[in-house]
Amino acid sequence: MRPYLAILRPNNILLTLFTQGVFMIAASRTSYFTIDWTNIIWPESVLIILTCCLTAAGGYIINDLFDVETDHINRPNKRILKRDISHKAAIVYYIILTAIGQICGYYAGLGIGLFASAIAVLLYFYSSDLKAMGLPGNSLIAFMSGSVIYIASRGIHEIHSAYFAEYAFLAFLLTMARELMKDAEDIEGDKEQDCETFPILHGTRKTNILSNVILALIVIFLVTAAYLLSIEPFLNIKSPIEIHHFLFPTFLLMGLVPMILKSMWMIAKANKKRDYKKISKWLKLTMLVGLISVLFSAP
Repeated sequence: MRPYLAILRPNNILLTLFTQGVFMIAASRTSYFTIDWTNIIWPESVLIILTCCLTAAGGYIINDLFDVETDHINRPNKRILKRDISHKAAIVYYIILTAIGQICGYYAGLGIGLFASAIAVLLYFYSSDLKAMGLPGNSLIAFMSGSVIYIASRGIHEIHSAYFAEYAFLAFLLTMARELMKDAEDIEGDKEQDCETFPILHGTRKTNILSNVILALIVIFLVTAAYLLSIEPFLNIKSPIEIHHFLFPTFLLMGLVPMILKSMWMIAKANKKRDYKKISKWLKLTMLVGLISVLFSAP
């Protein structure tokens, strides 16, 4: 039973669940400590979360099915397929989870269902072709990461707060940088499979530079947002000065920005597989802190 759970990347699935739940709750606050639970659409909100989690789980399985040989080189100690789960059983598992995810999506609404179907198809083609093509594959995964946040807005009646579009954009950029680092980490196995990832085509030095440019854009965006949010009450005399005018910008500047700056410093020095592995983990932690920051936004 354990291999069937491990192949789903449970930590990533839990992060998806937590992300959508946090945004639905944050968007339904009427004050920092008051949540308007009637603003959350039941059971559509739950179905949306299940759709995303199950579709993502299916995506991890199909990715492993296509990556058996590559993982033999890149992650020899973490292989599950062929060792613990047969190829045939994995295919059946993938079909079941993806099908249930689609059913949940169409029950939540036609738009959600069509979106889930499109994502399932794209995940298949990502695993079969796009992943080996470098930036197109990276961009697709980054887009899906951002869409997890944006699609959560379909589970509430009215958005009281939470910056869905802005956070979706930041998730896209942060995931893009992390995907490049993961490609740099997996460069040996990808070469054996004749992949054309960015690190293989242009080298790890240019990969590091591109990742840091992306992260620098995030820092600029966050610093600008913090500045504009902090001066808002002074620009509008009729608007009372409240705690969120300072708490949220402070969290961005003192919490999130330093973590991204540390990521940039780590990337600038990276040149070994273990370096990129550490960076990938640090960027995932940065994503979690970024997610928590939404709870400090204006209710």
